[in-house]
Amino acid sequence: MPVDYRAPNINARRLGLHFRQIREAFELSYDAAAARLGRDADWLIRLETGFERVTPEQAREVLDGYGVPPHAMRTVVIDLASRPSGPPWLAPHAARLKALVRDLYTLESEATVVHTYGIPVMPELVRSERYARLGFEHSIPEVDADEEWELLDHRQRHRPGGRPRTLDVIFCEAALRNGPPDVLHGQCAHLLEMSEDEHASVRVIPFDAGAHAGLQGSFDVLEFPIIKDKISFVHTALGIDLAGRDLSRTWSLIEDVALSPADTRDMIRTAMNGYL
Repeated sequence: MPVDYRAPNINARRLGLHFRQIREAFELSYDAAAARLGRDADWLIRLETGFERVTPEQAREVLDGYGVPPHAMRTVVIDLASRPSGPPWLAPHAARLKALVRDLYTLESEATVVHTYGIPVMPELVRSERYARLGFEHSIPEVDADEEWELLDHRQRHRPGGRPRTLDVIFCEAALRNGPPDVLHGQCAHLLEMSEDEHASVRVIPFDAGAHAGLQGSFDVLEFPIIKDKISFVHTALGIDLAGRDLSRTWSLIEDVALSPADTRDMIRTAMNGYL
């Protein structure tokens, strides 16, 4: 069944939700709020449900109309209004993605901190091109490897609002052992280079850690500027999906059994030398 893309993007819906929360905080009805803004109630309803696109300047006018004082929320709202459809590099791929996947990638692009865990393969955001393409070539159903890599490459290189993104990576040792030696050699080199980045942390859970909280599968925990809420994704054989709960606690538990960044680099170098 074809996906209906008339529904607003997640960013437009988030923007609308912020406007609704602001209106409710001032205890204004739709009619009273619309009158204050010099608009009609139908326009306000469209705005709060994400169907009414507004520019950053228009968003600022709405905030001023409500009398919102200088506050971090103003920054969030005006910032979201600058990209209601998500990152521009996602647009060429939107037609082939499920609406949920499109929204999840948009949320990922907004996160300033990404905690990503992989078992038994590397997390997507740390895969080298050859490692990633190997996976694409064995996808069922078949996918266009060039198209998939272009999208993943943008996801990896993206920086929200031009700000640095903190990438906190943990993977099971099995991810260092699954694959052709030449591909794994390149992946190890990629991880070592990444581990030198001041905005990245790379850690591994060794086999001898035994049973731990991460055995149920790969997942991500995303953090956003100003907003306290975190969002968790899971990665399965069926693709990416929202987690049924916040996986921050699970992340904390796997941190307890992961090697330090320094010990992780030693393990990666040893594995890399074995693939020569």
